[in-house]
Amino acid sequence: MQINTVDSINQIKKFCCENFTDKNPFISYDFFELLEKTHCTVNVKGWIPEHIIIKDKNKLVGFIPNFRKLNSYGEFVFDQIFENAFYQIGKNYFPKFLSAIPFTPVTRNNFLYYSDKVNDDQLFNELKVFLQKKKISSFHVNFIDEIVSNKLKKYFHQRVGIQYHWKNNEYKSFDHFLRHLKSRKKKNILKERRFIKDKNINFTIKVGKDIDEVDLLNLYRCYSHTVNKKWSQEYLTKDFFLQLPNSNLIENTLLISAYFEGKFAGCSVHFRKNKNLYGRYWGALYEIPNLHFELCYYQAIEYAILNSLELVEAGAQGEHKISRGYLPVKTFSCHWFNDGALEKPISNFLMEEEQRVISTLNYLEKNLSPFNDK
Repeated sequence: MQINTVDSINQIKKFCCENFTDKNPFISYDFFELLEKTHCTVNVKGWIPEHIIIKDKNKLVGFIPNFRKLNSYGEFVFDQIFENAFYQIGKNYFPKFLSAIPFTPVTRNNFLYYSDKVNDDQLFNELKVFLQKKKISSFHVNFIDEIVSNKLKKYFHQRVGIQYHWKNNEYKSFDHFLRHLKSRKKKNILKERRFIKDKNINFTIKVGKDIDEVDLLNLYRCYSHTVNKKWSQEYLTKDFFLQLPNSNLIENTLLISAYFEGKFAGCSVHFRKNKNLYGRYWGALYEIPNLHFELCYYQAIEYAILNSLELVEAGAQGEHKISRGYLPVKTFSCHWFNDGALEKPISNFLMEEEQRVISTLNYLEKNLSPFNDK
């Protein structure tokens, strides 16, 4: 077994087109390649492609999506506690390795994408030696399926987090969904939606090739406006949005646009695969109360019900999602550190943190569920 890296997904295009697929639309050659060619995953943004490849007798058999990271931006698993620990013992935290979907807190099923099965113990023993030679502080695997994460615990530290997902319990309509909510939650949603309706704000939904360049320019304007308002960084370039129609990703793209007095007011973009809908970015050009909830949550829920989708994921964080029907679920990440002195302190911290997360999850489920039948 030989382990190496490539600095562009283009170098393993054929392998990825055949093997690099998962339950979400972001694990794909098209998404990673689009990020590269539109200068989203580049040195100046701290995301440098350094994908790990596994060969057996010089035949490529496995691929781990991976980046050399120079910062922790755009990850959504906040690791400042690890960074500070390295600084406290007089060592640098960057560069580090990160196996993740860039800028996208969406869980994937797999860690290794392979054409031929490899022996786990051999892989991780050789991977550890390889990582030590790369002169990195650590290796992180973000938003990985629970079953896979539990398998990786033999070689990594496991970390638990929380997200909020909406589940379709065979609802026949949005009103049918509302009937399952507690009275106060239902009234609040109706009030928020009524406000939008009374303002004569209209919505259009476009899917796939129906999304044109004007729509994508509007989406970029909204994305940029939101980023600037939050004093954040534009991870995605204007070119990324404009190049979407030239990628197979466009087939999975759903754009919801809002119009106020006939003028474009804001939008949200979502991606779908199988029975899941993934809300990604939103923005508004005007300050309109409740528009965020309508564009990001209610329109997405309504679309999911009408199209018999099973799940809506609306990104990271946000306990305010609970009152709108999104319930807390566990997320999992795995972490390896290239310093034996930190093993025990980090292990103790993660065990304590997990207990706090589980306690929080139990409290949210018991006390804040918006549903009548919970």
